[in-house]
Amino acid sequence: MFGKLKNCHNTNDFRLLAKQRLPSPIFHYIDGGADDEITLHQNTKAYEKCDLIPNVLRGVEEVDLSVSLMGKKINLPLFFSPTALQRLFHYDGERAVGKVAEKFGTFFGISSLATVGIEEIGNDYSCPKIFQLYIHKDKGLNDSMIEKCKDYNFDAIALTVDTIVGGNRERDLRTGFTSPPQFNFGSFF
Repeated sequence: MFGKLKNCHNTNDFRLLAKQRLPSPIFHYIDGGADDEITLHQNTKAYEKCDLIPNVLRGVEEVDLSVSLMGKKINLPLFFSPTALQRLFHYDGERAVGKVAEKFGTFFGISSLATVGIEEIGNDYSCPKIFQLYIHKDKGLNDSMIEKCKDYNFDAIALTVDTIVGGNRERDLRTGFTSPPQFNFGSFF
């Protein structure tokens, strides 16, 4: 249908391209939500109701989109939030997101379930960084991750409290998605 990134003109085009290119279980893991996906659909509807209201008849020579977030100036009023298992859907995973965050001067986050280590992200990217901490039963593991974030100059830690137990992701059950993934021939159709 689209085949190429340059043919994507809106978020639904990107979604359809991802559906074409990714193995079915991975696409549905990214695209889906928990249970009957009611919250997912409500969130989508809420975003669709948001209007961007342009300031008209204003000078455009010096447009400044920068904002301050957690005491850091970023060039855009948005940032890349942490997402687990990013190398499932891009061969560079968090590295690719880090490169884009650096290019555009904004925050990016990595998950406790990142596919790239805290050390590498801390060493290789100077843009502001957030670490999403899942609290584990192993207090030593939690302490170790927090210390690494300090040592590698992360700017913030986001405490995640929504995954005490894994969500009932019905789409994942239907497509056979597992973490780590276990692909079979049918996964690609």
